[in-house]
Amino acid sequence: MIGLKNLAVALLSAVSTVQGHYVYSILTVDGQRSNDWQYIRQNSNNIQPTKHFLNPGADFRCNTGSWANAGRTQVRTVNPGQRIGFKLWNNGQILHPGPMTIHMSRAPGDVRQYQGDGDWFKVYQDIICGPQNPLRDTDWCSWDKAEVSFVLPRDTPPGQYLVRVEHIAIHGAQSADTEFYFTCAQIEVTGNGNGRPGPLVKIPGLYNREDPALRFFIYGARSYPYTNIGQHSVWTGGGGSTNPPTNPPTNPPGNGGSTAPLYGQCGGAGWTGPTVCASGRCVASNEWYSQCVP
Repeated sequence: MIGLKNLAVALLSAVSTVQGHYVYSILTVDGQRSNDWQYIRQNSNNIQPTKHFLNPGADFRCNTGSWANAGRTQVRTVNPGQRIGFKLWNNGQILHPGPMTIHMSRAPGDVRQYQGDGDWFKVYQDIICGPQNPLRDTDWCSWDKAEVSFVLPRDTPPGQYLVRVEHIAIHGAQSADTEFYFTCAQIEVTGNGNGRPGPLVKIPGLYNREDPALRFFIYGARSYPYTNIGQHSVWTGGGGSTNPPTNPPTNPPGNGGSTAPLYGQCGGAGWTGPTVCASGRCVASNEWYSQCVP
């Protein structure tokens, strides 16, 4: 007879498989795996996404309920130049289209007592790796992946940090139903790095609620035209900056012609490209995106 605990795990696994939902629970350093939730703050959302995009609060930092587990979560020592990775719980895989980001925030002292209300900087992002034309689910770098990793810049200043991994699922983004899957690891960086990470951002405040990159209607699109998520770039080492780039890629360029192709973008807030369709008609999906359809 199956125990209640095993039954609960089986049911949760089934829900995860059916819905395509997931959660990062395992930290890796140079391929060495931790236990579930050993270095990552466990949250009460489990595999469910956060959809507070239009009105995010403090839980947008490390997820709902994670602060209650900060003190019991261990701190992993990491050397600059090592590869830090996040693996999904229960051998999960990402089966939603969308970009991936990783941010870090230095704690003023013990990271187990830090709520993440300081400055954050981006150390990694992946968006499109496939050929597109048209845009397919498999074109997203994160599609069908169980792990994401990055190399900690060699001049990262020593200290204790939160490391926030986040996958942004945009299959429902056109109706403001963007899904965020994120957790925070607790690490201590060794060495004597003297870099100045930046640009610096706050969470909440990480994204603009009207950012077209996170409101993009993917179905029927020829490509995903955005090469950066948010208004801040990735810090890879060196001096950094406290200000966003002066020309962040918030809107795609026009195609150089007077008409938009079938399934191409033909309008929306901030759109500067063609508004006349070469074939079909221009139909608004929302105020940020209109598309040429048959």
